[in-house]
Amino acid sequence: MGFCKFNRRRTKSSSSEVDPSFQLTILFLTGLFCGFSYSAYFYSAYMSPLGNASKVQKAPNESLSRLVHKALDLNGSIIEQLFYEMQTQRNQKLFEEVRILCWVCTSANTANRSVHVKATWGRRCNKIIFISEEEDDFLPTIKVDARPGREGLWAKTVHAFNYIFDNYINDYDWFLKADDDSYVLVDNLRKLLLPYDPNDPDYFGFHFKTIVPRGYMSGGAGYALSREAVKRLVTRAFAGEITKCPNQTADGSEDADLGRCLDYAEVYPGDSRDEKGHFRFYPFVAENYVHPDLSEREWWYWYFIKWPHKGGADCCSKHPITFHYMTPHHLYMMEHLVYNQVMFSVTDVMAAENPGPDNIEQAEQVAKKITVGSTTTTPSATSLTEALVQSTKQPKS
Repeated sequence: MGFCKFNRRRTKSSSSEVDPSFQLTILFLTGLFCGFSYSAYFYSAYMSPLGNASKVQKAPNESLSRLVHKALDLNGSIIEQLFYEMQTQRNQKLFEEVRILCWVCTSANTANRSVHVKATWGRRCNKIIFISEEEDDFLPTIKVDARPGREGLWAKTVHAFNYIFDNYINDYDWFLKADDDSYVLVDNLRKLLLPYDPNDPDYFGFHFKTIVPRGYMSGGAGYALSREAVKRLVTRAFAGEITKCPNQTADGSEDADLGRCLDYAEVYPGDSRDEKGHFRFYPFVAENYVHPDLSEREWWYWYFIKWPHKGGADCCSKHPITFHYMTPHHLYMMEHLVYNQVMFSVTDVMAAENPGPDNIEQAEQVAKKITVGSTTTTPSATSLTEALVQSTKQPKS
């Protein structure tokens, strides 16, 4: 590729002797040659494994699903790299377009949990601050006049939003409240918020239907307020214009009290569910939802939630945002599984006994890439999917 390292310096004599149009022609042809050369090099070095399906040899009695996985494994490195780069670019773009300030409610007794928040998901906020009744130089915390424990949650909430309004209201678009035992997938939050205008009074979280006329968002699951919502909360509700909003010395439920104040300030709960009706914010750990017997439990939860849902494999959104009651161990486990693991599987083409059109299209794409020795085989999508489903039902030897 040394030929393509073009020396752009020209002497005065050479520039006077050579026709500029001829120089442009030479430059164009050089660029064309370099482009083709780099393309050929990239294809041979990186993309050619996509054509190496001929290296996949079918062993005697080998299942079709195993053959598919072998074909995909040959391409894993380049696919993983491309996926990683695309994901990184997308997240960086969202980071710049959807600016989120995260404030974490902590205390002197639980500051050790906040250290792990800061080391994991907190790094993905555009800015993170910690609100506590005590100073902590390591985090650091913003000390406010509040009691420790649940009795001080409302005072911390009032102080936090007043502090945000005074210092950061025009620097960020959205303001997320989370506890120090929560895990937040900030990138998924940005994806949710991207279509919304922060200058509209919006408020998202896990929707409880009780206490407040239009309901309120669970404090444990966390909630996100737009810039306009924070402005209305501080200038109308906290400033005394709305007398029904509890003052900062109240010791009631922080999330319900915030819901009241926002309701009086004409900021109403938004619907943060995904296209399938699954929640994105969760007030408990994930295992409370994925267990199939969730719907059978006698639980106060069923009387509080705005929207019904069920437990099991189809319990939750593919783009969750928060989980609550997470230990430090949970935080690092989530961090590793979400950001350090990439799974390539054929699950999407074996989703059901009778696949729908989407499954068939995906199965056809996989089938066309399968070769056995020097012979390319393209079984029908239906037969491929059935074979994959059956292979997963066979007991392990």
